[in-house]
Amino acid sequence: MRFGVLKSQFHSLLVALWLTLSIAGVAMAALTWQRLAHSVDEAVGLATINEAVGQVLALLQDAETGQRGFTITGFPEYLEPYEAARKRLPDELQALTELAMNDLQLRRDLVDLRVLAEVRINQLQEIIDTRKDMGFPAAAALIGTHKGKETMDRIRALVTKMRGERLKVFAANVDRTRQQLDRASLTSLVAGLLGVGAGFFAFYLARVGFEHERRERELAEAKVRAEHSSEQKSSFLANMSHEIRTPMNSILGFTELLASDIRDPRQQRYLLSIRTAAESLLQLINDVLDMSKIEAGVVELHPEPTDPREICDFIQTVFAEQATKKGLNLTCELAGELPRSLLLDRTRLRQVLVNLVGNAVKFTERGFVRLTVRPEQPADRSSRITLLVEVEDTGVGIPQDRLDVIFKPFGQADARRPQEKQGTGLGLAIVKRLTEMMGGSVVVASVPEQGTTFHLRIPNVTVSARLSVGRPSVQEGAVDFNELAPATIVVVDDNEMNRQLIAGVFEGSHHRIHFGANGLEAVSLTEALRPDVVLLDIRMPHMDGQEALAKIRATPGLEMVPVIVVTASSLMEDEHQLRQQFSGYVQKPFTRRALFEELAGFLQRCAPRMPEQESPPAGSKDLRTLDWADLSAELHKLDADEWPAVREGGAFNEAREFARQLLGLGEHGNCPPLVAYAQALQRSAEGYDVPGLEAELARFPQVISEIEARAVPLPS
Repeated sequence: MRFGVLKSQFHSLLVALWLTLSIAGVAMAALTWQRLAHSVDEAVGLATINEAVGQVLALLQDAETGQRGFTITGFPEYLEPYEAARKRLPDELQALTELAMNDLQLRRDLVDLRVLAEVRINQLQEIIDTRKDMGFPAAAALIGTHKGKETMDRIRALVTKMRGERLKVFAANVDRTRQQLDRASLTSLVAGLLGVGAGFFAFYLARVGFEHERRERELAEAKVRAEHSSEQKSSFLANMSHEIRTPMNSILGFTELLASDIRDPRQQRYLLSIRTAAESLLQLINDVLDMSKIEAGVVELHPEPTDPREICDFIQTVFAEQATKKGLNLTCELAGELPRSLLLDRTRLRQVLVNLVGNAVKFTERGFVRLTVRPEQPADRSSRITLLVEVEDTGVGIPQDRLDVIFKPFGQADARRPQEKQGTGLGLAIVKRLTEMMGGSVVVASVPEQGTTFHLRIPNVTVSARLSVGRPSVQEGAVDFNELAPATIVVVDDNEMNRQLIAGVFEGSHHRIHFGANGLEAVSLTEALRPDVVLLDIRMPHMDGQEALAKIRATPGLEMVPVIVVTASSLMEDEHQLRQQFSGYVQKPFTRRALFEELAGFLQRCAPRMPEQESPPAGSKDLRTLDWADLSAELHKLDADEWPAVREGGAFNEAREFARQLLGLGEHGNCPPLVAYAQALQRSAEGYDVPGLEAELARFPQVISEIEARAVPLPS
């Protein structure tokens, strides 16, 4: 019995010990975790202080940036960073002081930092005031004393010291936190051993955490591999585009030049075959690149007011000749209730319809091809509609088992068709992807040997209150570079054929063309000749086009010289970047018309020569000059009252009305220079040529001066 009592006491003691250990383990764990949380809070506080110190330094650097920009240019808008930094600096220093309440050394350093910051702000203000009152040389002399640099060096040294001290404290805190974490793990383990279930659960959670970490690591590695693969793909596409488009530029360009020289019908047929084959190859290249860009997710939509009627007119213009040659009836039907203007990506919708109608014409030998555009429901006063587009043909049709395949890249409707009838298999894949990007869908219905109908459905299309501003189509035809004012043009390209092509384009014109083969020559020619325009390739030896552009822009007096990039790249990100860097953009292969229109944005149009007038009989008054003198007063009134609003507004309707008014004055006053100017202004307005319109409007005061010069009465 005594043994039983002893055993019971032992069990009680064991239970008490177990309970004591459990309570002690839980208490120790709670205390350890509390200390750990405190250490984490300290670490966060240290990081916040370091960030605040860095913010003070960043504000001072912003202030320097604003002062520097104003000193160089004298433009007040450059002072915005300086003013913003000066206003925020006291608040940032005050916030930093509040964070440093428990750190004596930090408070001392902050006193020094506040003094140095005020000194630096005063120095910057002195330079700004000097620039305003005494000009750039005096401000530059003040900067040359190096006082500001010395002050900033002291500020940077102090900031580095403050950050370094915080980092030391942070490192010590990390070690302490690690020790506390070890103790927390130990106490947690002891507490866990007292509860088997809790221990197993903790083990399970640890396994889950390790597995999650492993998966995250694998995902990160896969992301790195995917990014590397994407970079390689982009590099390959850029290289392929450049290497293929460069010779294509020569083929299509020289073909266009030869077309105006060859008269023999057989040679003309040969030349047409060459051009057709080259354009087919270029279309293949464009399809491959478009599909690659879509799969890479770099294609962006740009909705704008779009008139479906304009797109239908464009489709009929593009395919009318081909359909006529095959005896097909090509029609476009638009519902009467279809709104005049819809918010759509005009370019991508055109691309979709060109692919669908192009296939329909290609695979239809007799019958018709019909394009139908209508809303699913009458628009009434709704701000959105569902747009339905159908392309129907009476062609060869598609087998039922191939209807899904045709929308996959490289899928063919019927592999048994002749090779010349198959194509790349990318057109319909592009149609599907672009339609889905616009939020729509595309389905197909077909009966072999009877025909095919593609149905596009694009929901939630916004009805635009703003009418579509139609873009003039790029006409392929003769252009006269002599319509542009005589100019000195520097052309730089490392490819000899490209240089010969541009030489042929300008042959017989009144322009002065100078050639270079690399970026170094581009810089030297531009510095020596001070040209009106520079046409610059990108990929060149010794110095590429972007580096050459930077050198040209850094040369005093050449900052405003227009530099047009002429490149074979077709990647969207490249085009976006180049359009921002350069004054203009021309993509190879280019046509004479494309080059002319780009140059027209930077060169004024030539005013036609005034016809020689017969001398008035001796003793009679020169009525023409008297009329022109009276006319100049009318023109000065227009110059003061109407011309500023027309030029600033840039509206095509107002410009057309202004041109008609000038045309009436010129015809009534028998003034050929005014008539010619009014006609040129009217062409720019009616053709929606924004650069040309701006150039013509800017030329109006010069035209008045020319008319006044001609209106001076002749000596008797």
